[in-house]
Amino acid sequence: MPVETTITTPLPAGCQPVGVLAYLHDHQAYIRITCPQIISHRRLSGPTISVVVPNDEPCAFEVTDRRPTGQTTYKLTLTNKPDGIDSLVEGKAPTGTMAIKTRWRVRSDAEAGNVLDEEVEIDSNMITKKIIKSNIEKGHPVYHQTFVAEAVKWSNSVAGLDERA
Repeated sequence: MPVETTITTPLPAGCQPVGVLAYLHDHQAYIRITCPQIISHRRLSGPTISVVVPNDEPCAFEVTDRRPTGQTTYKLTLTNKPDGIDSLVEGKAPTGTMAIKTRWRVRSDAEAGNVLDEEVEIDSNMITKKIIKSNIEKGHPVYHQTFVAEAVKWSNSVAGLDERA
């Protein structure tokens, strides 16, 4: 049975939801932000558009990165959605196979305003699930902050262009 967790980050004033969506939908940026120990990656399937991929068209990548246990390679599938992105990591650990599904969504919350929500579902053996969940809960808030910071820069650059027009 999978284990789940949710990470929610309020978007600060000046951060446009469209900017966060732009960075979520940019697969190169997504991989750069969420795979900080990346060694290499290559596209396996999906549209070959350089930045913008249509909604609901999965793009699969082979990603190799560094882990405390050494170098690891796994399959990452990204699917843009109108309000975010879905990702699926399929890999093998020394303790067996694992699948990590995430649903990143930019949404409006009555109390918190605009937020970046990430719902995570981890399927693996019992020991590995606990380790992965702990690592996600520690590391992914940093990814959220990076997406938000990039979106603020993007929003400021667009605002600057608007002012010059």
